[in-house]
Amino acid sequence: MSANEPVSDKQKKIHERVRSLILQSSDKITQNIQVSTGRIINTRIKKIESFKGAGGKTYVIEAALSTSLAGEVDGGIVLKFANDLDAEVDNAKKLAQLLTLRQADWDHWKKNHELGKRIKPFPDKVFAPDVIHVIPEVKALILEFLSGYIPLLQFSGKPADRWGYAGYALARLHGSKRQKTDVQLYSPVFKFLKTCIDEKILNYWIEVLEQSLGGVEFVHGDSHLSNLLISPMKIAWIDAILLPKLDRMDDVGYILSHAIQEYVADNIGISIDDSKLIYSITHSWVPLILTTYKQTYDISQIYSRLPLDFFIGSHLIIRAELWEKDIAAVLTRLGENFINEMPISKMLE
Repeated sequence: MSANEPVSDKQKKIHERVRSLILQSSDKITQNIQVSTGRIINTRIKKIESFKGAGGKTYVIEAALSTSLAGEVDGGIVLKFANDLDAEVDNAKKLAQLLTLRQADWDHWKKNHELGKRIKPFPDKVFAPDVIHVIPEVKALILEFLSGYIPLLQFSGKPADRWGYAGYALARLHGSKRQKTDVQLYSPVFKFLKTCIDEKILNYWIEVLEQSLGGVEFVHGDSHLSNLLISPMKIAWIDAILLPKLDRMDDVGYILSHAIQEYVADNIGISIDDSKLIYSITHSWVPLILTTYKQTYDISQIYSRLPLDFFIGSHLIIRAELWEKDIAAVLTRLGENFINEMPISKMLE
């Protein structure tokens, strides 16, 4: 929202509520800022991005904090109103701890590997902001003070760089350890897909996952472009669900399917050519995200057959249940195509 745009009553109420919570949490915030600020006297909300997810509503806030010692300090705050506050606090803390370990793994990995030229420009530090304050009476949590971050969804650079950031950040989140995927945990997904996918095709994908060494300690579980905050120096993950022992390509498929969903919703008023859209996804989006993923951690020994078609397709079919019938029909068609026709697998052959 620019300074020249009128502010609605709803926006004024949101700004005032956020301002009140920041001031209420001022002691916790000032402890977290890396300069000597003194007290937070006031705050001026410059911009609020809001995102609604399964766990509640998240606000990424750009604010100027008026302080008693340092004058006005620019920065950002992540504020979440949670459906299940205890679970959200626990997940945020686990994510912060997980990425601290991943950073240590990365620092060790770099000693024995040369960084590919595609990933050299990306920030070395990938982390999750930790919880600094919990406000039970409004079921809210505030994450540590950030400065200069924007959601990757708002990134205005080249599309190649957007998908590059996504692939790099996902690889850093997952790490380099190889382990079996717990296929049993996907049983509900396969049971759901039996309503629209031939059993022989599903058995093929079960076999692919059984042979996978792409399992990770946790997948993010809600990996989309709004949950990835970027700055020139650091990348921050937020709002993880943290599902254990699943396949790393689940997160990659999720982030791609979320972008496909948004594209379909934005363009449903015009005729969507399935084949052209699938070609664009397969030959543009997928190579861009996989290039940086593979340059970050070599997955050539993890998969003999990459299950990305399956994860994109299954997430699209599951997402279709949440949309009105016209959008749902397109998402289901696209999902079935990925699972049945395997365009990414064929491209990579």
